[in-house]
Amino acid sequence: MKGKTMYAFGDSIVYGHTYPRGFVNFTAERELMNLTKYARNGATIGPAGFSGGQILTQVKGAASPSPDFVVFDGGTNDAEAIHDYNRYRIGAMAHGFDPATFDNGTYAGSLETIISTMRTRWPTTRIVYVAVHKLGSRDWNTQLALRAVTLQICHKWGVAVADVFNDTTLDTRISSHRSAYTFNDLVNGYPGTGGTGTHPNIAGITTFYVPVLTAALN
Repeated sequence: MKGKTMYAFGDSIVYGHTYPRGFVNFTAERELMNLTKYARNGATIGPAGFSGGQILTQVKGAASPSPDFVVFDGGTNDAEAIHDYNRYRIGAMAHGFDPATFDNGTYAGSLETIISTMRTRWPTTRIVYVAVHKLGSRDWNTQLALRAVTLQICHKWGVAVADVFNDTTLDTRISSHRSAYTFNDLVNGYPGTGGTGTHPNIAGITTFYVPVLTAALN
């Protein structure tokens, strides 16, 4: 992977939350890749999320040259926007590939628009979606519903999935996992422990995220 280029999009799990080095940084450094990160805290796939805006905006604002890989996540803030605030629906996958048929008022339609935009901008780039860990900080049934439509859409578009949700044991519904592997605040400039279950700390990143993403990239 040495010398390969990677663009990374998404929310605070990609960005790093209050620590500006997320799992994509650790992966790129280990594999000697060239990373450009566009992720923002609070970003959503869906249309009416939070202050981080839509991931589609990140994609449209990214550099034109084709990277070797695009890596992105989503759904964490969408789960909150959908379940807690009723801002939009999950929706369903479109029957074809025509962007005019995507319902951009839903999560599903917005996800297809993001992937379609990536394919149009960088047709030779390998796209990897990162399915984040099981979150104790979000409604479980909403997570499952978002996961189902996301995997369906990724399969349709030929997007690889780095499946931290399914391929690791990290589950922050379990108190010991939440405490050991997630953080809210920095301690002496580094992620601490005892988080709410959303943001992986360095132990969470290196134990669970980096191996799964590396396998998907390879």
